[in-house]
Amino acid sequence: MPRLAARFTIDISVPCLIAWPDGLGTEWTFDIEAFNVILRLKAVDHWRSKLSEDEDWITAIQFIELVISRDELEACPKPIVTPDGKNDLTVQSTFLRTRLPAYQDVATSVSNRFLRFFQYSLHTPLVRPLPDWEHSFHNPKWYREDGMELRGTPTFVAEPVAGLHGTLGAKRLTPSDVPSLLSFLVTSQEPSLSESLLSDAQTAWFEGNFRRAVLELAICAEVMVKRKFFAQASPAGAAFDYLEDKAKVSVRVLELLDSVAQEAFARSYRKEFEANYRAIDNIFRCRNKIAHRGDLSFRDDSGKRVEVDAKLVEAWWASVVNLKTWLSGLS
Repeated sequence: MPRLAARFTIDISVPCLIAWPDGLGTEWTFDIEAFNVILRLKAVDHWRSKLSEDEDWITAIQFIELVISRDELEACPKPIVTPDGKNDLTVQSTFLRTRLPAYQDVATSVSNRFLRFFQYSLHTPLVRPLPDWEHSFHNPKWYREDGMELRGTPTFVAEPVAGLHGTLGAKRLTPSDVPSLLSFLVTSQEPSLSESLLSDAQTAWFEGNFRRAVLELAICAEVMVKRKFFAQASPAGAAFDYLEDKAKVSVRVLELLDSVAQEAFARSYRKEFEANYRAIDNIFRCRNKIAHRGDLSFRDDSGKRVEVDAKLVEAWWASVVNLKTWLSGLS
């Protein structure tokens, strides 16, 4: 059976560090189902460092190279020579393009497993998964078993633009925003904790990390509500912090938004925004499931298990923004 190989070269933008003896190779071979994979590490050539306690030089990986191969049922067709002596790559390109997804899946999986090893086993900071639309995954170099390169047509990948459609409150700068922009530039303005948490939840959502997004939303809602009812600078706030630290008091956010708010402000979030109030309740239910079992789900009032997806987390994000606006109007 003819063997086909695809070589992917993937840039590593985060500093994945290695301490490696000179002369020791960085190439390994392993199998994933029907595929053979060769992994090669390529280090940067413009810097290296050695601390006093280190035996080997420390440097960073610049890119990884994956050579992924398997046996195919048929050989790749040769280019067709046109009457004017040129090579028509249409047939060969079609053959390679139809096989790309299978090789691509392996390359994407191995690359992200590699990064996750650095992130979670070696505790490398700032690691982010590589998306499916990463250009490197769409344009490998192809080879026959004898090493001859096969020619396909390049694939151009349009990178998705996060926030283009206004998802999760994303906006565009317009001329009417210029006064606010200039004011922001000339004045030191640090984001509040709730703004930072909302932004972190948004980032997690766009990265597809919905568990993290739910946790950030739950923390944001709790911080906003408790700081509103128990301002840190007030005697009540100091008393609440003391009692909470001593485990003498425990007040649920949902109680604060309903009966306590009615007593303190003559307003109830539950009465004014029943659907959003229920969404906040579900955020905390899901937060508890994540904390206790790692499950991205919750049980509704009827006891039915509800699986949480991107669309639901997006709706929850809007509910937390609605809550933020409502709290700012209390006086």
